[in-house]
Amino acid sequence: MKGHIRKRGSSYEVVVYLGRDATTGKKKYKSYTVRGTKKQAEAKLAQVLHEINTGEYVEPSRLTFGEYLDRWLADYVRPNLRPKTAAWYEGIVKTHLKPSLGSVPLARLSPLHLQRYYNEALQDGCKGTSYGKTPGSPLSAASVRGHHRTIHAALEQAVR
Repeated sequence: MKGHIRKRGSSYEVVVYLGRDATTGKKKYKSYTVRGTKKQAEAKLAQVLHEINTGEYVEPSRLTFGEYLDRWLADYVRPNLRPKTAAWYEGIVKTHLKPSLGSVPLARLSPLHLQRYYNEALQDGCKGTSYGKTPGSPLSAASVRGHHRTIHAALEQAVR
């Protein structure tokens, strides 16, 4: 893999060659802006090249967690799991996860987002009329653990 650094005013542009696009055959490049010193730009270039060489590099996308959950339900859950299990996952995603976490970009989803969600679910929990509860009533720890298992399964599939 190749890359270079270019001075752009008071910042540096790090450009990395990603190979050729499989469908069009055109060369693909990814650029990053580093506002700082040349050493910081060199460190960013080394980091990205290392990620590419070790297979850890993932191209940033604008996919939100809610969009990913919809895709996960359609592509993985419905074809591979029993109908009742799929319906259980769909209920959690539709009623709880998408209203709370659906707008967060998947690449930016952090443990802090999840912990905040779990705390809110335990305190003022129910968004809809699920589990036979009225909206706003707290969810049990067992219900929140079920939500955690759903999130874990979806994110584990995303990593694969």
